[in-house]
Amino acid sequence: MDEVSYVLRALVGEVGEKVLMLLLEHEEGLDDEEIAEKLGLRINDVRRALYELAKMGFVEQQRIARGELARHSYRWRTDKGMIARALLQRKRATLKKLEERLAVEESSVLYLCPIDGYRYTFDEAFENYFTCPRCGSDLIEINNEEIKKVLRQLVDKLREEIARDEAALSRSV
Repeated sequence: MDEVSYVLRALVGEVGEKVLMLLLEHEEGLDDEEIAEKLGLRINDVRRALYELAKMGFVEQQRIARGELARHSYRWRTDKGMIARALLQRKRATLKKLEERLAVEESSVLYLCPIDGYRYTFDEAFENYFTCPRCGSDLIEINNEEIKKVLRQLVDKLREEIARDEAALSRSV
């Protein structure tokens, strides 16, 4: 669960991580007040974390009728499969962005402003007579072979992880 904790903390912060770990311990689910009480957190912080976790697919809510006055409460729940599917979805989105970035790096000659660090495609550099439109410095052609190498490695590694995660999920279904 270390990888999950690290990713969750990066995505939704410490409160979101604590909420999710607590929900994993309670398969039947908990309402937001129970979560706040058990964790010693403010209810608004718990609700904010729950909505963020739900938006990312890490938790779900169930509406439960309370009494005859048509009042409802909501129980929040999660399980390891739900978390695995949500993480897989995030990995797929990241892979797509990396592949798009790699395509740009491979299909373009790029230029760099040595003063402000902005990068320009050949077309952008050509339109500006190979001078930076921000500061007027001469643009320098970039050797982006190292960037392409790193991007290819990241894409390959992520594809392997996704394939492994998909296989694990299909076995658990």
